[in-house]
Amino acid sequence: MTTAAAASLAALHRARPEPGWLAQARGAALARFRTLGLPTTRDEDWRFTNLAPLAAVTFGPAPEEDGAAARLLASAPGPAGARLVFENGRFRRDLSSGAQLPAGAVLASLADALRHAPDAVRPHLGRLASPDALPFVAANAALLEDGAFLLLPRGVAVEAPIELVFVTGAAHPVSAQPRVLVVAEAGARATLAEIYVGTGDVYLVNAVTELVLGEGARIEHVKLQDEGVRAFHVSTIFAEQAAASRLVAHGVSLGAQIGRSEIRARLAGEGAEIAVSGLFMADATRVQDAFSWVEHAVPRCTTTETYKGILDGRSRGVFSGRIRVLPGAQKTSAYQMSSNLLLSDDAVVDTKPQLEIFADDVKCGHGGTVGQLDEASLFYLRSRGVPEAEARSLLIWAFAAEMVDRVSPTALRARAKALVAARLPAGARVLEAA
Repeated sequence: MTTAAAASLAALHRARPEPGWLAQARGAALARFRTLGLPTTRDEDWRFTNLAPLAAVTFGPAPEEDGAAARLLASAPGPAGARLVFENGRFRRDLSSGAQLPAGAVLASLADALRHAPDAVRPHLGRLASPDALPFVAANAALLEDGAFLLLPRGVAVEAPIELVFVTGAAHPVSAQPRVLVVAEAGARATLAEIYVGTGDVYLVNAVTELVLGEGARIEHVKLQDEGVRAFHVSTIFAEQAAASRLVAHGVSLGAQIGRSEIRARLAGEGAEIAVSGLFMADATRVQDAFSWVEHAVPRCTTTETYKGILDGRSRGVFSGRIRVLPGAQKTSAYQMSSNLLLSDDAVVDTKPQLEIFADDVKCGHGGTVGQLDEASLFYLRSRGVPEAEARSLLIWAFAAEMVDRVSPTALRARAKALVAARLPAGARVLEAA
Protein backbone atom coordinates (compact mmCIF):
# COMPACT_ATOMS: atom_id res chain seq x y z
CA MET A 1 0.00 0.00 0.00
CA THR A 2 1.04 3.65 -0.23
CA THR A 3 3.11 5.21 2.55
CA ALA A 4 0.26 7.62 3.31
CA ALA A 5 -2.26 4.81 3.67
CA ALA A 6 0.09 2.83 5.92
CA ALA A 7 0.61 5.87 8.11
CA SER A 8 -3.13 6.46 8.18
CA LEU A 9 -3.87 3.02 9.60
CA ALA A 10 -0.84 3.02 11.90
CA ALA A 11 -2.07 6.28 13.42
CA LEU A 12 -5.18 4.46 14.59
CA HIS A 13 -3.11 2.09 16.71
CA ARG A 14 -3.14 3.39 20.26
CA ALA A 15 -1.47 1.96 23.34
CA ARG A 16 -3.95 0.33 25.69
CA PRO A 17 -3.71 -1.97 28.69
CA GLU A 18 -3.89 -5.54 27.46
CA PRO A 19 -2.25 -8.94 28.01
CA GLY A 20 1.37 -9.14 26.94
CA TRP A 21 0.70 -11.93 24.45
CA LEU A 22 -1.92 -9.79 22.71
CA ALA A 23 0.34 -6.74 22.56
CA GLN A 24 3.07 -8.88 21.04
CA ALA A 25 0.68 -10.36 18.46
CA ARG A 26 -0.64 -6.88 17.67
CA GLY A 27 2.85 -5.54 17.04
CA ALA A 28 3.76 -8.46 14.78
CA ALA A 29 0.54 -8.06 12.81
CA LEU A 30 1.11 -4.34 12.34
CA ALA A 31 4.61 -5.02 11.00
CA ARG A 32 3.21 -7.69 8.70
CA PHE A 33 0.55 -5.32 7.39
CA ARG A 34 3.16 -2.68 6.60
CA THR A 35 5.10 -5.30 4.64
CA LEU A 36 2.13 -6.72 2.72
CA GLY A 37 0.30 -3.49 1.94
CA LEU A 38 -3.13 -3.42 0.36
CA PRO A 39 -3.84 -6.06 -2.27
CA THR A 40 -3.66 -4.95 -5.89
CA THR A 41 -5.07 -6.37 -9.10
CA ARG A 42 -1.74 -8.15 -9.55
CA ASP A 43 -2.79 -10.43 -6.68
CA GLU A 44 -4.73 -13.34 -8.18
CA ASP A 45 -7.39 -13.33 -5.45
CA TRP A 46 -8.00 -9.60 -6.03
CA ARG A 47 -7.58 -9.54 -9.81
CA PHE A 48 -10.99 -8.02 -10.52
CA THR A 49 -11.29 -5.61 -7.58
CA ASN A 50 -9.31 -2.37 -7.66
CA LEU A 51 -8.72 -0.91 -4.20
CA ALA A 52 -7.24 2.38 -5.44
CA PRO A 53 -10.23 4.38 -4.10
CA LEU A 54 -9.59 2.92 -0.63
CA ALA A 55 -5.85 3.58 -0.75
CA ALA A 56 -6.56 7.25 -1.54
CA VAL A 57 -8.45 7.85 1.74
CA THR A 58 -6.82 9.00 4.96
CA PHE A 59 -8.70 7.62 7.95
CA GLY A 60 -8.77 9.40 11.30
CA PRO A 61 -9.65 8.23 14.80
CA ALA A 62 -13.32 7.38 15.28
CA PRO A 63 -15.33 9.28 17.91
CA GLU A 64 -16.49 7.34 20.92
CA GLU A 65 -20.08 7.83 19.75
CA ASP A 66 -22.05 10.36 17.75
CA GLY A 67 -25.59 9.02 18.04
CA ALA A 68 -25.57 7.17 14.71
CA ALA A 69 -26.15 3.80 16.35
CA ALA A 70 -29.09 5.05 18.39
CA ARG A 71 -30.66 6.67 15.33
CA LEU A 72 -30.28 3.65 13.08
CA LEU A 73 -31.51 1.22 15.71
CA ALA A 74 -34.56 3.32 16.51
CA SER A 75 -36.33 2.02 13.39
CA ALA A 76 -34.88 -1.50 13.49
CA PRO A 77 -36.98 -4.42 14.72
CA GLY A 78 -36.26 -5.58 18.25
CA PRO A 79 -34.19 -8.72 18.65
CA ALA A 80 -35.75 -12.07 19.49
CA GLY A 81 -32.72 -12.93 21.61
CA ALA A 82 -29.54 -11.27 22.77
CA ARG A 83 -28.14 -8.32 20.83
CA LEU A 84 -24.72 -6.69 21.14
CA VAL A 85 -24.27 -3.29 19.48
CA PHE A 86 -20.97 -1.76 18.40
CA GLU A 87 -20.46 1.80 17.17
CA ASN A 88 -17.29 2.55 15.22
CA GLY A 89 -15.90 -0.75 16.44
CA ARG A 90 -16.60 -0.12 20.15
CA PHE A 91 -19.12 -1.87 22.36
CA ARG A 92 -22.25 0.12 23.23
CA ARG A 93 -23.44 -1.48 26.42
CA ASP A 94 -26.32 1.00 26.70
CA LEU A 95 -27.77 -0.06 23.33
CA SER A 96 -27.21 -3.79 23.81
CA SER A 97 -29.76 -6.17 25.24
CA GLY A 98 -29.05 -9.41 27.00
CA ALA A 99 -31.03 -12.62 27.07
CA GLN A 100 -30.81 -15.52 29.43
CA LEU A 101 -28.40 -18.04 27.98
CA PRO A 102 -28.05 -21.67 29.04
CA ALA A 103 -25.73 -22.40 31.95
CA GLY A 104 -22.09 -22.05 31.00
CA ALA A 105 -22.68 -20.10 27.79
CA VAL A 106 -20.86 -16.78 27.53
CA LEU A 107 -21.73 -13.82 25.31
CA ALA A 108 -19.63 -10.71 25.91
CA SER A 109 -17.72 -7.98 24.20
CA LEU A 110 -14.29 -9.23 23.22
CA ALA A 111 -12.63 -6.46 25.24
CA ASP A 112 -14.51 -7.58 28.37
CA ALA A 113 -13.58 -11.21 27.71
CA LEU A 114 -9.91 -10.29 27.33
CA ARG A 115 -10.01 -8.41 30.63
CA HIS A 116 -11.95 -10.91 32.70
CA ALA A 117 -11.37 -14.31 31.02
CA PRO A 118 -8.23 -14.10 28.85
CA ASP A 119 -7.52 -17.82 29.24
CA ALA A 120 -10.80 -18.62 27.45
CA VAL A 121 -9.89 -16.35 24.53
CA ARG A 122 -6.17 -16.89 24.09
CA PRO A 123 -6.22 -20.46 22.66
CA HIS A 124 -8.50 -19.40 19.82
CA LEU A 125 -8.02 -15.72 18.99
CA GLY A 126 -5.92 -15.50 15.84
CA ARG A 127 -5.39 -19.26 15.51
CA LEU A 128 -7.52 -19.52 12.37
CA ALA A 129 -7.19 -15.91 11.25
CA SER A 130 -3.48 -15.81 10.65
CA PRO A 131 -2.17 -12.41 9.47
CA ASP A 132 0.79 -13.92 7.64
CA ALA A 133 -0.54 -13.76 4.07
CA LEU A 134 -3.75 -11.72 4.29
CA PRO A 135 -3.30 -7.94 4.56
CA PHE A 136 -6.77 -7.12 5.86
CA VAL A 137 -6.54 -9.82 8.52
CA ALA A 138 -3.17 -8.40 9.56
CA ALA A 139 -4.70 -4.91 9.79
CA ASN A 140 -7.56 -6.22 11.91
CA ALA A 141 -5.20 -8.07 14.25
CA ALA A 142 -3.06 -4.96 14.64
CA LEU A 143 -5.82 -2.40 15.13
CA LEU A 144 -8.83 -4.19 16.65
CA GLU A 145 -10.37 -2.55 19.68
CA ASP A 146 -13.41 -4.70 20.38
CA GLY A 147 -15.83 -7.24 19.04
CA ALA A 148 -17.84 -10.18 20.32
CA PHE A 149 -16.96 -13.42 22.10
CA LEU A 150 -19.42 -16.32 22.16
CA LEU A 151 -18.63 -19.53 24.03
CA LEU A 152 -21.07 -22.44 23.77
CA PRO A 153 -20.21 -25.31 26.13
CA ARG A 154 -20.71 -28.94 25.20
CA GLY A 155 -24.30 -29.79 24.29
CA VAL A 156 -25.66 -26.27 24.83
CA ALA A 157 -28.43 -25.06 22.49
CA VAL A 158 -29.38 -21.38 22.14
CA GLU A 159 -32.77 -21.21 20.47
CA ALA A 160 -33.20 -17.48 19.71
CA PRO A 161 -30.79 -15.91 17.20
CA ILE A 162 -27.96 -13.84 18.66
CA GLU A 163 -27.48 -10.51 16.87
CA LEU A 164 -24.26 -8.55 16.57
CA VAL A 165 -24.94 -5.09 15.13
CA PHE A 166 -22.04 -3.00 13.85
CA VAL A 167 -22.80 0.67 13.13
CA THR A 168 -20.08 2.82 11.56
CA GLY A 169 -19.81 6.43 10.46
CA ALA A 170 -18.65 9.89 11.50
CA ALA A 171 -18.21 13.39 10.10
CA HIS A 172 -14.79 12.39 8.73
CA PRO A 173 -13.42 9.10 7.32
CA VAL A 174 -13.00 6.53 10.09
CA SER A 175 -11.93 2.92 10.28
CA ALA A 176 -13.46 0.12 12.38
CA GLN A 177 -11.81 -3.29 12.88
CA PRO A 178 -14.37 -5.53 14.63
CA ARG A 179 -13.44 -9.07 15.63
CA VAL A 180 -15.86 -11.93 16.38
CA LEU A 181 -14.78 -15.16 18.04
CA VAL A 182 -17.20 -18.09 18.37
CA VAL A 183 -16.25 -21.33 20.10
CA ALA A 184 -18.94 -24.01 19.85
CA GLU A 185 -17.97 -27.13 21.75
CA ALA A 186 -19.16 -30.65 20.93
CA GLY A 187 -22.88 -30.82 20.20
CA ALA A 188 -23.52 -27.10 20.76
CA ARG A 189 -26.07 -25.31 18.58
CA ALA A 190 -26.88 -21.64 17.87
CA THR A 191 -27.73 -19.06 15.21
CA LEU A 192 -25.57 -15.95 14.98
CA ALA A 193 -26.27 -12.87 12.86
CA GLU A 194 -23.75 -10.16 12.01
CA ILE A 195 -25.49 -6.99 10.79
CA TYR A 196 -23.46 -4.14 9.31
CA VAL A 197 -25.03 -0.72 8.77
CA GLY A 198 -23.76 2.84 8.60
CA THR A 199 -24.10 6.38 7.38
CA GLY A 200 -23.56 7.61 3.83
CA ASP A 201 -20.11 9.02 4.63
CA VAL A 202 -16.75 7.49 3.74
CA TYR A 203 -15.55 4.86 6.21
CA LEU A 204 -13.91 1.45 6.30
CA VAL A 205 -15.16 -1.65 8.08
CA ASN A 206 -12.61 -4.46 8.16
CA ALA A 207 -14.20 -7.35 10.06
CA VAL A 208 -12.78 -10.75 10.95
CA THR A 209 -14.82 -13.66 12.35
CA GLU A 210 -13.43 -16.94 13.68
CA LEU A 211 -15.80 -19.91 14.05
CA VAL A 212 -14.54 -22.99 15.88
CA LEU A 213 -16.99 -25.91 15.65
CA GLY A 214 -16.47 -28.93 17.87
CA GLU A 215 -17.64 -32.44 17.09
CA GLY A 216 -21.31 -32.47 16.12
CA ALA A 217 -21.74 -28.71 16.64
CA ARG A 218 -24.36 -26.87 14.56
CA ILE A 219 -24.01 -23.17 13.72
CA GLU A 220 -26.11 -21.07 11.37
CA HIS A 221 -24.33 -17.83 10.55
CA VAL A 222 -26.16 -14.95 8.85
CA LYS A 223 -24.38 -11.83 7.62
CA LEU A 224 -26.38 -8.82 6.41
CA GLN A 225 -24.22 -6.06 4.90
CA ASP A 226 -26.09 -2.79 4.34
CA GLU A 227 -23.28 -0.24 4.65
CA GLY A 228 -23.48 3.35 3.43
CA VAL A 229 -23.05 3.83 -0.30
CA ARG A 230 -19.66 5.54 0.12
CA ALA A 231 -18.28 3.00 2.57
CA PHE A 232 -15.68 0.28 2.12
CA HIS A 233 -16.47 -3.11 3.61
CA VAL A 234 -14.15 -6.10 3.87
CA SER A 235 -15.04 -9.12 5.99
CA THR A 236 -13.34 -12.47 6.36
CA ILE A 237 -14.94 -15.47 8.04
CA PHE A 238 -12.67 -18.31 9.12
CA ALA A 239 -14.14 -21.66 10.14
CA GLU A 240 -12.68 -24.91 11.39
CA GLN A 241 -14.99 -27.89 11.71
CA ALA A 242 -14.57 -31.07 13.68
CA ALA A 243 -16.23 -34.41 12.87
CA ALA A 244 -19.97 -34.41 12.09
CA SER A 245 -20.26 -30.65 12.59
CA ARG A 246 -22.40 -28.50 10.32
CA LEU A 247 -22.00 -24.85 9.38
CA VAL A 248 -24.67 -23.04 7.38
CA ALA A 249 -23.48 -19.60 6.30
CA HIS A 250 -25.66 -17.01 4.54
CA GLY A 251 -24.41 -13.70 3.22
CA VAL A 252 -26.46 -10.81 1.82
CA SER A 253 -24.25 -7.97 0.56
CA LEU A 254 -26.04 -4.84 -0.59
CA GLY A 255 -24.16 -1.73 0.54
CA ALA A 256 -20.73 -0.04 0.23
CA GLN A 257 -18.98 1.40 -2.81
CA ILE A 258 -16.59 -1.57 -2.60
CA GLY A 259 -17.73 -4.65 -0.68
CA ARG A 260 -15.70 -7.82 -0.25
CA SER A 261 -16.95 -10.88 1.66
CA GLU A 262 -14.67 -13.86 2.20
CA ILE A 263 -15.24 -17.23 3.80
CA ARG A 264 -12.32 -19.57 4.46
CA ALA A 265 -13.22 -22.95 5.93
CA ARG A 266 -11.34 -26.12 6.80
CA LEU A 267 -13.21 -29.39 7.21
CA ALA A 268 -10.94 -31.19 9.66
CA GLY A 269 -13.17 -34.00 10.95
CA GLU A 270 -14.93 -36.78 9.05
CA GLY A 271 -18.57 -36.14 8.24
CA ALA A 272 -18.30 -32.35 8.53
CA GLU A 273 -20.62 -30.31 6.33
CA ILE A 274 -20.64 -26.71 5.18
CA ALA A 275 -23.40 -25.02 3.16
CA VAL A 276 -22.66 -21.50 1.94
CA SER A 277 -25.09 -19.17 0.19
CA GLY A 278 -24.44 -15.61 -0.92
CA LEU A 279 -26.47 -12.87 -2.59
CA PHE A 280 -24.99 -9.56 -3.69
CA MET A 281 -26.52 -6.55 -5.42
CA ALA A 282 -24.85 -3.45 -6.86
CA ASP A 283 -25.71 -0.49 -9.04
CA ALA A 284 -24.06 2.73 -10.28
CA THR A 285 -20.28 2.09 -10.22
CA ARG A 286 -20.25 0.01 -7.03
CA VAL A 287 -18.36 -3.28 -6.66
CA GLN A 288 -19.39 -6.45 -4.80
CA ASP A 289 -16.78 -9.20 -4.48
CA ALA A 290 -17.47 -12.66 -3.02
CA PHE A 291 -14.59 -15.02 -2.29
CA SER A 292 -14.71 -18.54 -0.83
CA TRP A 293 -12.03 -21.07 -0.01
CA VAL A 294 -12.92 -24.47 1.45
CA GLU A 295 -10.37 -27.16 2.25
CA HIS A 296 -11.34 -30.82 2.66
CA ALA A 297 -8.64 -32.30 4.86
CA VAL A 298 -10.27 -35.64 5.72
CA PRO A 299 -12.68 -38.13 4.09
CA ARG A 300 -16.48 -38.03 3.90
CA CYS A 301 -17.10 -34.28 4.11
CA THR A 302 -19.57 -32.19 2.14
CA THR A 303 -19.49 -28.66 0.71
CA THR A 304 -22.34 -26.90 -1.06
CA GLU A 305 -21.93 -23.33 -2.30
CA THR A 306 -24.53 -21.23 -4.10
CA TYR A 307 -23.97 -17.58 -4.98
CA LYS A 308 -26.13 -15.11 -6.90
CA GLY A 309 -25.36 -11.61 -8.09
CA ILE A 310 -27.67 -8.84 -9.39
CA LEU A 311 -25.91 -5.97 -11.12
CA ASP A 312 -27.18 -2.72 -12.63
CA GLY A 313 -25.69 0.49 -14.01
CA ARG A 314 -21.92 0.24 -14.47
CA SER A 315 -21.42 -1.92 -11.41
CA ARG A 316 -19.14 -4.92 -11.13
CA GLY A 317 -19.64 -8.27 -9.44
CA VAL A 318 -17.00 -10.86 -8.66
CA PHE A 319 -17.25 -14.46 -7.51
CA SER A 320 -14.12 -16.48 -6.89
CA GLY A 321 -14.62 -19.85 -5.24
CA ARG A 322 -12.05 -22.52 -4.55
CA ILE A 323 -12.66 -26.00 -3.15
CA ARG A 324 -9.49 -27.93 -2.33
CA VAL A 325 -9.60 -31.68 -1.72
CA LEU A 326 -6.38 -32.86 -0.09
CA PRO A 327 -4.78 -36.29 -0.62
CA GLY A 328 -6.64 -38.91 1.38
CA ALA A 329 -9.89 -36.93 1.58
CA GLN A 330 -11.83 -39.67 -0.19
CA LYS A 331 -15.63 -39.75 -0.46
CA THR A 332 -15.70 -35.96 -0.64
CA SER A 333 -18.85 -34.36 -2.02
CA ALA A 334 -18.45 -30.76 -3.15
CA TYR A 335 -20.36 -28.49 -5.49
CA GLN A 336 -20.39 -24.76 -6.18
CA MET A 337 -22.65 -22.65 -8.38
CA SER A 338 -22.54 -18.97 -9.35
CA SER A 339 -25.56 -17.40 -11.11
CA ASN A 340 -25.67 -13.75 -12.11
CA LEU A 341 -28.31 -11.37 -13.45
CA LEU A 342 -27.20 -8.30 -15.42
CA LEU A 343 -29.79 -5.53 -15.57
CA SER A 344 -27.85 -3.21 -17.87
CA ASP A 345 -25.49 -3.49 -20.81
CA ASP A 346 -22.69 -1.84 -18.84
CA ALA A 347 -22.77 -4.10 -15.77
CA VAL A 348 -19.94 -6.64 -15.56
CA VAL A 349 -19.49 -9.86 -13.62
CA ASP A 350 -16.41 -12.06 -13.32
CA THR A 351 -17.11 -15.57 -12.05
CA LYS A 352 -14.34 -18.01 -11.30
CA PRO A 353 -15.34 -21.33 -9.67
CA GLN A 354 -12.35 -23.60 -9.07
CA LEU A 355 -11.69 -27.16 -7.93
CA GLU A 356 -8.33 -28.52 -6.79
CA ILE A 357 -8.67 -32.27 -6.32
CA PHE A 358 -5.87 -34.49 -5.04
CA ALA A 359 -8.05 -37.55 -4.27
CA ASP A 360 -9.64 -39.97 -6.74
CA ASP A 361 -12.87 -41.13 -5.05
CA VAL A 362 -14.86 -37.89 -4.95
CA LYS A 363 -17.99 -36.25 -6.35
CA CYS A 364 -17.21 -32.64 -7.22
CA GLY A 365 -18.59 -30.11 -9.66
CA HIS A 366 -19.06 -26.44 -10.34
CA GLY A 367 -20.95 -24.15 -12.68
CA GLY A 368 -21.60 -20.55 -13.52
CA THR A 369 -24.25 -18.64 -15.46
CA VAL A 370 -24.66 -15.01 -16.54
CA GLY A 371 -27.90 -13.72 -18.06
CA GLN A 372 -30.39 -10.89 -18.34
CA LEU A 373 -34.08 -10.57 -17.56
CA ASP A 374 -36.16 -12.85 -19.73
CA GLU A 375 -37.85 -10.65 -22.33
CA ALA A 376 -40.65 -13.13 -22.91
CA SER A 377 -41.54 -13.18 -19.21
CA LEU A 378 -41.35 -9.39 -19.09
CA PHE A 379 -43.64 -9.09 -22.12
CA TYR A 380 -46.09 -11.57 -20.58
CA LEU A 381 -46.40 -9.50 -17.41
CA ARG A 382 -46.70 -6.23 -19.34
CA SER A 383 -49.39 -7.68 -21.60
CA ARG A 384 -51.49 -8.40 -18.50
CA GLY A 385 -51.37 -4.85 -17.30
CA VAL A 386 -48.42 -5.03 -14.92
CA PRO A 387 -46.44 -1.75 -15.06
CA GLU A 388 -42.88 -2.12 -16.32
CA ALA A 389 -41.20 -1.21 -13.01
CA GLU A 390 -43.33 -3.73 -11.15
CA ALA A 391 -42.80 -6.40 -13.78
CA ARG A 392 -39.03 -5.98 -13.64
CA SER A 393 -39.14 -6.06 -9.85
CA LEU A 394 -41.13 -9.30 -9.85
CA LEU A 395 -38.61 -11.02 -12.12
CA ILE A 396 -35.63 -9.77 -10.11
CA TRP A 397 -37.31 -10.86 -6.90
CA ALA A 398 -37.97 -14.32 -8.33
CA PHE A 399 -34.23 -14.61 -8.98
CA ALA A 400 -33.18 -13.35 -5.53
CA ALA A 401 -35.84 -14.93 -3.32
CA GLU A 402 -34.29 -18.40 -3.37
CA MET A 403 -31.24 -17.07 -1.53
CA VAL A 404 -33.14 -15.04 1.05
CA ASP A 405 -35.52 -17.91 1.79
CA ARG A 406 -32.56 -20.04 2.92
CA VAL A 407 -32.25 -17.98 6.10
CA SER A 408 -34.00 -20.05 8.76
CA PRO A 409 -34.93 -17.57 11.55
CA THR A 410 -38.17 -15.84 10.63
CA ALA A 411 -37.19 -12.34 11.82
CA LEU A 412 -33.81 -12.40 10.08
CA ARG A 413 -35.36 -13.72 6.88
CA ALA A 414 -37.96 -10.92 6.96
CA ARG A 415 -35.23 -8.34 7.48
CA ALA A 416 -33.20 -9.70 4.57
CA LYS A 417 -36.29 -9.62 2.35
CA ALA A 418 -36.97 -6.00 3.28
CA LEU A 419 -33.39 -4.99 2.48
CA VAL A 420 -33.48 -6.67 -0.93
CA ALA A 421 -36.95 -5.31 -1.77
CA ALA A 422 -35.82 -1.78 -0.92
CA ARG A 423 -33.43 -1.96 -3.87
CA LEU A 424 -36.11 -2.87 -6.41
CA PRO A 425 -38.04 -0.28 -8.46
CA ALA A 426 -41.37 -1.48 -7.03
CA GLY A 427 -40.03 -3.32 -4.02
CA ALA A 428 -42.84 -2.37 -1.64
CA ARG A 429 -45.46 -3.91 -3.93
CA VAL A 430 -43.36 -7.02 -4.43
CA LEU A 431 -42.83 -7.43 -0.70
CA GLU A 432 -46.58 -7.25 -0.12
CA ALA A 433 -47.11 -10.12 -2.54
CA ALA A 434 -44.14 -12.19 -1.37
